[in-house]
This record gives sequence, structure tokens and C-alpha cells, in this order.
Amino acid sequence: MNFIFLGLISILYSSALLATENSAETSTKSPQWLTDWQQERSEGGIGSECRKHVSKIMQCRFKVVVDESHEALTAVIQDVEGFKEWAISVLISERVMYEESDPDTYVYTTYNFTGAYNRDALSRYSMVTDIEGRRNRINFITVDKPYEPRDLRLVRFPLMAGYWQFTSLGNGQTEIEHQSFTQPGGLVQSTLYHLFNVAYLDSSFDTIRALLAQAKRPKYQDALESGLSILAKNK
Repeated sequence: MNFIFLGLISILYSSALLATENSAETSTKSPQWLTDWQQERSEGGIGSECRKHVSKIMQCRFKVVVDESHEALTAVIQDVEGFKEWAISVLISERVMYEESDPDTYVYTTYNFTGAYNRDALSRYSMVTDIEGRRNRINFITVDKPYEPRDLRLVRFPLMAGYWQFTSLGNGQTEIEHQSFTQPGGLVQSTLYHLFNVAYLDSSFDTIRALLAQAKRPKYQDALESGLSILAKNK
């Protein structure tokens, strides 16, 4: 994940965000949001809708139907050490081991952050697969666990949270749904939020296109045999 200033995504959500992710179907705003979900622009079949947090930072959701298997797309996200090959602005991405019994995956990532100090984040990734195996959803959120930063000048993201969801539609098509919310912290969040929002939206489109290109590589096309996986929980 994207995964920003530019280009995150990659990558983001807290339990509070999870609880309100379906509020697009209602017109009642949560006190933590200044606006309801509103349609933003579309590019190359990728549609987007966003809402504005009380911090004035936007949370956005993207959807697109593509001619690619949900297994290959899932494998790209599961290959966390490969983020730097395609995720916008990612400089370093490495798996971090904590308890062996923990079914989730922890990833330390550093980001190029144009116009400000570079950022870093330690995030937890977890996957949920529907009982029929046609939908994979990979949630991610920053966590507060001990980890020595690569560079003391890096600014830690206060929050990066969201998900990637891949739903098989049959006939080789998959619906991609990606949602993320990032608190950049510092001066960027307090005074440069407009520039951040614009860059976040731009980079999210770029990240989805880069994901599609990455998924075409042979090692992801052979995802069913390659063994690339983080532990999934059937639900």
C-alpha cells in the first residue's frame, strides 16, 4: 500500500473509519466528517468519490472493473516487499516480524514526500476472503509498535488506513475497490491540506494504474501456484 504527496495509497483505516465506510448510502454525516460522500472525477474508467474530514483532509474511494484476475491483483498487494517497484513515492518497503503466532503482516515503509520531510509508517495488513473465494479484501492501518526508523529525519505518519478489495465478476473480470485515508501530520496537515488533497487524488489514480501494470508480471499471473499469501480469514 499507496502507497503520497505524492502518492500514497497506497495506501489506509481506524475502527472508527471502518464503522462508517458504508455511509455513502445515507445522507447523515458523522461528526468527524465535514461533508458526505461526493462524486469526484473519473479517469480511464476509474471512478472516485470523496468526503472531507474535520481535519480538512479528504478520504476517497475508487472503483474500476478490469480484465485481470483477482488472484493476480491480490498477489501484488501481498508481495509487500515489492511495493517500491510500483507504489507511488515508496522508497523502502520491508516485512517486519513480531510474534510468529500473529496472523497479520507488518510492513515498514518510507515515502518520498515532495516539498516536505520524507515520511515513514509501520502498518498492519490483514486479509479477509469470502467463503466462496471470489472476493479478497486486504485492510491496512498504521500501528504503534516498536521499530527503529531508518532515518531520524523521517516524519512518522499519524495515520494511514484503508483497504484494497478485489471481487471476481467472472469472465476474467475483477472489480477493484480501494479506499484510503491519511493524516500527514505537521505543517502539511495544518496549512497545506489543499495541496495534499490534490496530490493524494492524483497519485491514487496513478497507483491504481501502476497496480494493474504490475499484476501483468509473470510471477503475479502465476499467483495460484506461487504461494504468495498472507494468512486469510474466511468470513
